[in-house]
Amino acid sequence: MIKKEVKVKWYLSPVIVVLLLFFVLGPFALPLLYKSPKFNKTSKTILTIVVIAYTLFLIFASLEIGRELYIRMEKLRGILEQM
Repeated sequence: MIKKEVKVKWYLSPVIVVLLLFFVLGPFALPLLYKSPKFNKTSKTILTIVVIAYTLFLIFASLEIGRELYIRMEKLRGILEQM
């Protein structure tokens, strides 16, 4: 029995979907992941969990960077006011 290769649109190919998930759209690319026929149910679930964890990490890292910048700016303001 010959298995016919499914032709998918370029934006549903696995490489493009993974690039969109981790470097461009983040969790907004999850609908493309679930629409792509090239991923099985297990890989879709694993990728969803990883993307959500990665997004949460980036959010908390951004908040920590903002907090650190605020602290440094306040220290700089104090130094400048002493002059």
